[in-house]
Amino acid sequence: MLIGIFDNEFVTCQLDEAIPVLLHRWKQAPPPEEFEFILKRILEEYQLLKKTYPRLAWMVDAAKLGELDEEVENWLVSDWERMLFEDAAVTVHAVILGSDIFADYPMEKFKQDAEKKFEKFNVHLGVFSNQSEAYAWMKKYI
Repeated sequence: MLIGIFDNEFVTCQLDEAIPVLLHRWKQAPPPEEFEFILKRILEEYQLLKKTYPRLAWMVDAAKLGELDEEVENWLVSDWERMLFEDAAVTVHAVILGSDIFADYPMEKFKQDAEKKFEKFNVHLGVFSNQSEAYAWMKKYI
């Protein structure tokens, strides 16, 4: 069952209890400062929900996110990865990408970088073209 967590002009955040996974779908790219604020809010929700769902996964549908600016890309590597994989202990992370290769590159880079840096935390990252592929993959690790 899908439970709405929050929804705004940039993103929809939901909990799918069946997996369980905290899923957020970008509707459009927010300004850089809003992007960081939204991700931190989703992370807070994740940490709260993980108390009830200890095997909670994380999934982002970035198909409509668009290109990220360089400042945001740097923040993802310098701060976000640590917050997500060390502080919040996310171990299963799926990303759905769109068809724009320039927009997808930062997410693919994020995946490769995080896999190397957080290997000791048993982090599993996957990149997919649709939600059903991502769900099938997540079920292997949850």
